[in-house]
Amino acid sequence: MKQLLTALLVVSFTYSSFQVQAQEKPKEKEVEDLIDLSLEELMNVEIVSASKKAEGLFDAPLSASVLTKEEIKRSGATSIMEAFRLIPGLIVREQTNGNFDVHVRGLDNVPPNSVMVNSANTTTLVMIDNRPVYNYLQGGTLWETLPIDLNDVERIEVVRGPAASMYGPNSVSGVIHIITRKPTKEGVYALANTQYGTNRTAIANASVGYQKANMFTMGMSGNFQKREREEVSYYRIYDNRYVSMPDSLYNSSATGQEQSYLVNSQERYPHPAVSMNKHAVNAFVGYQPAKEVQVNVTTGLQNSHVQSAYAENLNTPLSTVMSTTKYADLKVNAYGLTGQFSYTDGTQNPVAGGVGAKYDFNTLDAYMEYGFSIKKLSLKPGLTYRKAVYDDRKYWDVESNQGLISGKGEVITYAASMRGDYTLLKDKLRLIGSIRADKFNYPDKLYASYQIAANYKLNDKHLFRLVQSRANRSPFIYDTYLDKTFIGQAQVAPNVFIPTETHVHGSRDLKLVTSEMTEAGYRVKAATNLQLDVEVFRTLTRNYAEFVQDKSVFTPGESIKTDISIYNLPMMVRQHGVTVSANYVINKIQVKPFVTLQETKLKDYSSSYNTPEFSQTTNVNSGIGTATAHKGTPTVYGGAYLNYQVHPKWNINLNGYYFSAQTFYHRENLKFADGVRGVDVIGAKFISSAKVSYSPVKRLDVFLTGRNLTSNGSREFYRADKIGASVLGGLTFEF
Repeated sequence: MKQLLTALLVVSFTYSSFQVQAQEKPKEKEVEDLIDLSLEELMNVEIVSASKKAEGLFDAPLSASVLTKEEIKRSGATSIMEAFRLIPGLIVREQTNGNFDVHVRGLDNVPPNSVMVNSANTTTLVMIDNRPVYNYLQGGTLWETLPIDLNDVERIEVVRGPAASMYGPNSVSGVIHIITRKPTKEGVYALANTQYGTNRTAIANASVGYQKANMFTMGMSGNFQKREREEVSYYRIYDNRYVSMPDSLYNSSATGQEQSYLVNSQERYPHPAVSMNKHAVNAFVGYQPAKEVQVNVTTGLQNSHVQSAYAENLNTPLSTVMSTTKYADLKVNAYGLTGQFSYTDGTQNPVAGGVGAKYDFNTLDAYMEYGFSIKKLSLKPGLTYRKAVYDDRKYWDVESNQGLISGKGEVITYAASMRGDYTLLKDKLRLIGSIRADKFNYPDKLYASYQIAANYKLNDKHLFRLVQSRANRSPFIYDTYLDKTFIGQAQVAPNVFIPTETHVHGSRDLKLVTSEMTEAGYRVKAATNLQLDVEVFRTLTRNYAEFVQDKSVFTPGESIKTDISIYNLPMMVRQHGVTVSANYVINKIQVKPFVTLQETKLKDYSSSYNTPEFSQTTNVNSGIGTATAHKGTPTVYGGAYLNYQVHPKWNINLNGYYFSAQTFYHRENLKFADGVRGVDVIGAKFISSAKVSYSPVKRLDVFLTGRNLTSNGSREFYRADKIGASVLGGLTFEF
């Protein structure tokens, strides 16, 4: 009822606003139309994430891309995650309707034959207005917990490659920075969007804001999404088949090995048909009493319930993930000093119905930077403090180690950084450097990250760049504090079972995942209406960690007791590739194609590191000296954006996305060793979408969107849902 009421309110607001606006006399030309901007404006949109200062994209010192709100609106993307398919260098695969797996250049399914969470985007840092959004339990981003939606987005900036020296740990493969829109003109503005389509997909967004004399701004926004799955079945690993709810996932008469796969389906999948149900509200206030002083406060809350493949249970890759979070963010700029303080807390359950999975958490982020210049040298020293606390004592019996961590775990970070920017040779050569030192509570070691970039601007048409960087990931609560005992039984003979007790614990001395990158790039304005960007990269990532078996004690006729600990693996991931993108404008047509070709290899990888017969001397090191092609990351991926303004009132957009075939290896591959269970070959797939919009009066758009129009209904992720075509219709109003 709450969700239906929200959608009705948005539709009602949109309709009433349209009635007011329709009484105004429309202008003959929409001067705000992006397609009417000059080529220079189209090709050199502003970016701040590449060097932490506003500059044109052509001059950005790193491999970076910007997706504007106008491009998002025209594309027909239905969510922030789907819009990532319009950005070079991102691998974006849909798991269930509206739930995506997102990576910058890959590093997913590493190491192979592991759990699902190791395929999450644990090496990419996501930020909203410079506020980190990260899950410190096991890493990555729970995308559905973003409190904002497309209605709130001004632009999305992506920096590819290690950037921890600028943004801190977890920006190992790159940074996705979502910048929200604020009022730009004096007075009141309102924006609303609502759409409905197949698979009972309902999406509604509304926002309202006010600005006075370029000094005071305020606003509120709300968003809602409800989507149903395209199929209501689950892959059951044990017997390699898809089954429906509820009986086939829960069989009280199961015996033997199948006992370990029993789940209470009603608890784990309370709404089998629902892929996403989320809603959120946000509010902001900005105050600028002087030109050099600005204060911004943002707050909000969200509630979400999705079915995704983030943290699987023992039966099937999909799990129900539930989250309720709220946040507050304060940012102050005053005479070169920048300070930002944010706090997030909430309750999450990544495996609903799973014993030990639910927890409370809170994260405090604080940083300060001061910028000053000495002639052509700009310097910015900074200090950072972060504290992430995860606590499951409220929900589980900690005395019997029922929770994942059975207590309170903390990740504390102290950091100091310095960034410099220097120009010489009549401003043709630009040198950018940054260094950062992070001190964690565990492991008790200092980690240094750096970035050195050189840009040479031959003239206004040619820019060459070279980058060397290093970044590390932060420690995780799960790896550090895990302390859980599993009780079960094992079959040792026909119809003979004995009790099993498995104790799993983390380590506080793990080395942190670290990546080093060398990159060269070239940007050229090849013609008055054509711009090209080429980047060649090579990365080496090491210090991955995994749980492996220490020892197992078998007492005949009595029990089996096993200890499992987490260790760093000797494995390294070597990756090299090239990304090419273009921007071409002719008359009322804009085309932006892009493609990445890359090769990923595993050095010193042993597939037997977590087999029952593990021993550190014979198995985990048995792969040293080998180089194995990694099949879990596509070798080719990219897309294209084509927009055609047929008429001031009509717009047609076509966009496509492609990834090559890949093979996913789950941990069950080693258990069953039959080449079927725990293995999934994801075929190459081309996904095309289209949007046709019509503006009957100023500021009102009526549209029809087709998603995955060329889809063959295949799966895009390990044993998740089939993703087929869908159609949505709706309207957008801006006042």
